[in-house]
Amino acid sequence: MLKQYKKVGSAIALSLMVSAANAGVSATEAAKIGAALTPMGAEKAGSGEITAWTGGVTTPPAGYTVGSKHVNPFAADKVKYTITAANYKKYADKLSDGQKALFEKYPDTYRMPVYPTQRSAAYPQSIYDSTKKNATQTGLVQDGNGLSNYVEGVPFPIPANGIEAIWNHIVRYRGGSVSRVVGQATPQANGDYSIVRFKAEFAVRNKLKDFDPTKDQNVLFYFKQDVVSPARLAGNVLLVHETLDQVKEPRKAWVYNAGQRRVRRAPQVA
Repeated sequence: MLKQYKKVGSAIALSLMVSAANAGVSATEAAKIGAALTPMGAEKAGSGEITAWTGGVTTPPAGYTVGSKHVNPFAADKVKYTITAANYKKYADKLSDGQKALFEKYPDTYRMPVYPTQRSAAYPQSIYDSTKKNATQTGLVQDGNGLSNYVEGVPFPIPANGIEAIWNHIVRYRGGSVSRVVGQATPQANGDYSIVRFKAEFAVRNKLKDFDPTKDQNVLFYFKQDVVSPARLAGNVLLVHETLDQVKEPRKAWVYNAGQRRVRRAPQVA
């Protein structure tokens, strides 16, 4: 189970050494955000294969009610073409080695329908506003192991290097909090598999109802993961405090072992 815990929150313990960076880009560069670039920093224009971003999906599709399953907003889209074992080599430059292997191994059943590209991403205006500010204010600290002048949004909408791109992923917007039940399975070649189910809860520090700006100032978010099944693992719990400056204060993590009824620090996660 500890191998699973290492993947918590998609957070990556940055250990790459980079030179100190000045905070943000120039005002001229930042002016591209919301103009040539989307409010999150992506190319707004389209190409022959990718459509232009026009604001994304900002209202629920017809037929959706709160608490129900998500409704497909692109149900009317038609398949442009289907990749099969018979023609996959024509698209080889767009397929991974694993996908190519699946076409070879399951020529009669593995198919890949290709639909028109849709750029549906949309975020709250507060995230757009923060991202625009971050472009000129947020910087790397501690050789890339932390951020300065950051609260929310994309810290580097116009990233200058790989470290900045990684931080964009670590702190990506996922809502103020998330509660979900997920299942993980590793199917075997013969079709056998076993599912491990978790209840995962995630909360950004400054979005808590009882948020205290003087408490846990270096915490970026809190994460809790309960193992629901199978029975031999049920009851195990992982708790993580992900930090913003990971040199000043490394990630804090604890594991509760239901069999031993003990809580221990989890350095393999931190």
